[in-house]
Amino acid sequence: MSKRLGFISVIVSVFLLAGCGAEKETAPSNEGKTETEAQTSAQTAADNGLSDKEITVIVKNLTGPFFISVSEGAKAAGEELGVKVNVLAPVGQEGAGNEEQAQMVEQAIAQQVDALVICPVDSKGIVPAVKKVVDAGIPVVNLNTKIGGTEQLAKTFVAIENYEVGKSVAQNLCEKMGGDGKLIIIEGTAGAQTSIDRVQGANDAIKEYPDIEVVASQSANYSRADAMNVAQNLLQSNPDVEAIFCCNDEMAMGVVEAIDAAGKTGSILVTGVDANADARQAIKDGKMYATCDSQPYYQGYDSVMAAAKILRGEPVENFYRTETKLITIENVDE
Repeated sequence: MSKRLGFISVIVSVFLLAGCGAEKETAPSNEGKTETEAQTSAQTAADNGLSDKEITVIVKNLTGPFFISVSEGAKAAGEELGVKVNVLAPVGQEGAGNEEQAQMVEQAIAQQVDALVICPVDSKGIVPAVKKVVDAGIPVVNLNTKIGGTEQLAKTFVAIENYEVGKSVAQNLCEKMGGDGKLIIIEGTAGAQTSIDRVQGANDAIKEYPDIEVVASQSANYSRADAMNVAQNLLQSNPDVEAIFCCNDEMAMGVVEAIDAAGKTGSILVTGVDANADARQAIKDGKMYATCDSQPYYQGYDSVMAAAKILRGEPVENFYRTETKLITIENVDE
């Protein structure tokens, strides 16, 4: 049993909740809830001692498919528990979002929220703000992107194993290349631990294939538009590139657009991470080779469940790993 599944089973027994089926992709709607259902939800909150608790969840953005799904999962967990969950995110470019996140942290402290779940834009830049949360006696759950520094500020970390994801996707890509050719890496936001780990994993995998050359490795800020611009420039200077490894699907879709514009659709292998709807369709259309399902819904869901456990005084593990799966044309319809 994976740590994630073990975590959910413990949570279910503690909070007497129904398990969340693997087929669930979106959060339950609050609309149309009957008075009886509302009373039942309130009773659940009273039973688990969380009726007066409030959890703030701060993510990187609420515009990309990945973090929209994270938000849905977090809100679904809050609804099941009867806990107030506020999801916040910077409104500017992700690469400039650290200051906004720090301001949101200060606001959470001022409002005396009961727990903070945070996915930092800048792993190191957010450390001073998170230290203030800890000093205020508010427990922290680290979501998706690890908080930097040597001091463990969060009670637990909920995420995929980003290094392993980067390595496994890159290994598969190298095999598809036949162990030979030129490859480009499109990195995420500078300073984001997710990008650092995925790039490191990819580079370690590529080292096992001496005939594959990394001709460029450049950041595109986890942005589709930025990735398109970066890829257009890199394709001009590297017209014979055979594959492009991207640290997420939004950037992969920008790369696909650049490849289309260059008239090279289908001739360059593209991989991403997240398995969002656009990436799955691109795989079906033959414009993208592979992605990795990182289950953002469950990352959000599990992080709020972890915060609830902490508020209940229950022990938590240092790391809850969300399962992942490589998606190619062979299994994209599953």
